[in-house]
Amino acid sequence: MKIRIFTAIIAILFISTGLFAYDGNKDAAEESLLKHKTIISKAKDRDWKTYAECANAMVTKRICNTEILNWINKSISIKETVFNHVVKGDYFVVEGKITEAKNEYIRAIELAMKNGKEDEVSDIQWKILIAMGVENYNNFHSLNK
Repeated sequence: MKIRIFTAIIAILFISTGLFAYDGNKDAAEESLLKHKTIISKAKDRDWKTYAECANAMVTKRICNTEILNWINKSISIKETVFNHVVKGDYFVVEGKITEAKNEYIRAIELAMKNGKEDEVSDIQWKILIAMGVENYNNFHSLNK
């Protein structure tokens, strides 16, 4: 239990301070985006997983734009899964849209429970707590400017 709390606190600090943030290397970001566009161009029409995985790869690098959100939405429109809702929640956290992120995480939990994947719920709950921590951190700093 102490390890999870410690991990959550560290994650909040990293996310809030941008230690995992996009490093400003525009060429690397464009290269990664081009690589994933190529992968998606080869995906089959009903291949929800490729869209979600490519979006996840970009969001993990904290690179978010409308095109990546479209990939996530396309994935969800093909097949609604715990994974693609978690990716969408992560996208919204990076964008600072915490309410939307929490809504996506809650939907992921609902799907996990519905599909008998209760073992995934606690990880998603931690994401909600981290998102709330980021929101509180941002609110605190905006009040103290």
